[in-house]
Amino acid sequence: NWDGWLCWEDTPAGIFTSQNCPNYFDDFDPTEKATKYCGEDGQWFRHPDTNRTWSNYTLCNENTKAKLRSAFILFYMTIVGHALSIASLLISLAIFFYFRSLSCQRITLHKNLFCSYVLNSALTIFYLVTVVNNPEVVARNPVGCKVLHFFHMYMLGCNYFWMLCEGIYLHTLIVVAVFAEEQHLHWYYLLGWGFPLVPVSIHAVARKKYFDDNCWMSVETHLLYAVHGPIVAALLVNLFFLLNIIRVLVTKLRDTHRAESNMYMKAVRATLILVPLLG
Repeated sequence: NWDGWLCWEDTPAGIFTSQNCPNYFDDFDPTEKATKYCGEDGQWFRHPDTNRTWSNYTLCNENTKAKLRSAFILFYMTIVGHALSIASLLISLAIFFYFRSLSCQRITLHKNLFCSYVLNSALTIFYLVTVVNNPEVVARNPVGCKVLHFFHMYMLGCNYFWMLCEGIYLHTLIVVAVFAEEQHLHWYYLLGWGFPLVPVSIHAVARKKYFDDNCWMSVETHLLYAVHGPIVAALLVNLFFLLNIIRVLVTKLRDTHRAESNMYMKAVRATLILVPLLG
């Protein structure tokens, strides 16, 4: 039974049937439900005002305005948040580059981590403005929006793997003290900038073959685990490093004199402060 908007299948008498609202109306929410009632006489319900069969689409746009308002608020909050992040990170990078006395391996890792944050925030703002907030681009589905999505996902991966690099460096410095003086940073560059290309490339190939939606905007696919899985793994490894570093510092606290004990206590506090940085 076609009512002009949706097609309704045969329904037993005295039963309400429902299906998702149509997605071709801008003010309809396709996640909401439209309903139709089959009366006890086996006939579709007729509206008393028109005496015509009637489908209930009330819920389809009841909360649309509120949801759109919330979406726009979140959209602008995200842009402002990333813009503030870029500003503060650029100031930090300027300080690191200006004061050459700060130059060391640890600061080099910080620079790379901050650069990944800046690039990710910049790409996020650009992606939100040019694709997410532009239905015409999404409808045209150009290759460029998928390329932009690829680099956006890549920079997201770089964020977390540079966090992992920070965790590995700190863990090596404190726990594996024999390597404390000099570490080969090219391995960190390979992990921080190179490795994220692997899961992101796998995701892009699989997305193109199995779930090639417009501009790859949909999150309704398990293929995203190709990127999110390694990110979660990096966070878990960092959690292990954090717990092991605290274990080593607490052990040294017990075995040292008061003066050294205060030093290690400061190290424990500093390590706990790194929780947000290392995920």
